[in-house]
This record gives sequence, structure tokens and C-alpha cells, in this order.
Amino acid sequence: MRVESKVKDQQLIDEKRRQIIEGAIRVFKDKGYHKATVREIAEEAGVGLGSIYDYVKSKDDILYLFFENYCNSFYGKLKAQGPPCEDPLMRLEATYRAFVESAMELEDQVMLAYTQAKYVRSDYLKIILQRESEIVEFFQKIIEEALEGAWGMDPFMEANFLVYSGVFGVIRRWILRPRYTKKQVADYLVRTQAGGLIRRIKALREGKEADR
Repeated sequence: MRVESKVKDQQLIDEKRRQIIEGAIRVFKDKGYHKATVREIAEEAGVGLGSIYDYVKSKDDILYLFFENYCNSFYGKLKAQGPPCEDPLMRLEATYRAFVESAMELEDQVMLAYTQAKYVRSDYLKIILQRESEIVEFFQKIIEEALEGAWGMDPFMEANFLVYSGVFGVIRRWILRPRYTKKQVADYLVRTQAGGLIRRIKALREGKEADR
């Protein structure tokens, strides 16, 4: 969905919206979406209150642009960091690590995405959920390939849980950060979540071989 703008210069639109999104992230982090005002976002972004409406029509638009930018940044980092391993099991582990590390790199945005999604307008939310489903499908395809036709596992459910567990280190950072480094948390998640899934896949594949 395209957010309307009174300005026609796409380069200028992109630059000003980047400023607006960055300002919004700081304001939302401090006050949350509900209590934040467009005036506060404009001030934080260094954009005049009058001119901000040349690039968005409402606070709803700003929240949607945040989520759009978050999805593009997060998934872009994930796909760039995930090495193209031929072995699907190695690719599963590498992709999950890339997911966890990307979440930690964008931790403020991840927290806002999880806590402020309830305020997204319904038509915008459908688009955002579709984008989120793309990453689930990304993991699902790797799991299906790794299973090699073996039965006994629901790839869709497993993919959803991987995506959920991958942000554990961010959502629980307030209690984990004093005790563990980001690398320690990432290593733990990769070992227990991706590693545990890989062991179960191998067991199912071995069972399939034994039945032949």
C-alpha cells in the first residue's frame, strides 16, 4: 500500500520519511504510539509540523511507515547475512543465526514492532502480517527441504516457533543483558532451537531410511 504524499520528488520523499521514521522510533520508544503526538515526532525528526503533512497524512501513516521500514531492514539483513549453503540443515542453522543477530542489531525496532502492533490500522496491519509471513515461509521451505520427505513434523508450526524464539533475546533483554553478552544469547538460541530442530529432523530422516 502506498502512503500518499503531496510532494512528487521521490528522492525527497524517501529522505524526509527516513527522518520522520527515525524521529518516530525515538518518540515511540519513550512514550509509546498512543501517547505520542505528530508534533513531538516532527520536532524529534527535525521536520516542521506543517511540512510533515506533505509526506504523511496522519500518525497512522507514520506507524505504518515504521513497520514497512522495519520489515525491509530486518528481512534485508536476514537475507544478506544468511549464507547460501547447499546442505539445508547447515542453511537452517546459518539462517536462524542470521535471524537472531539481525533481531539484536535492530532490537529497538523489534521491541516497538511487538509492543505497538496493536495500534496499527486494520488495512495496514494486513500488509504488515503478509510481510511477516514471508519470513515464516522462508524457514518453512528450508525445513521441508531438510526433511527430505520424512513425516512426523509440521514445518509451518516449526517455522513459526523459530521466528518467535529468535526474538527471545530482545524481548527478555532487560533480564538477560546484565548476565550474558549478545553472542552468548545468540549461541544459546542457535544451539537449543535450531540445533534441537536439526536433531529431530535427522531422527525423522533416519527413521524413514530404516523403514525402507
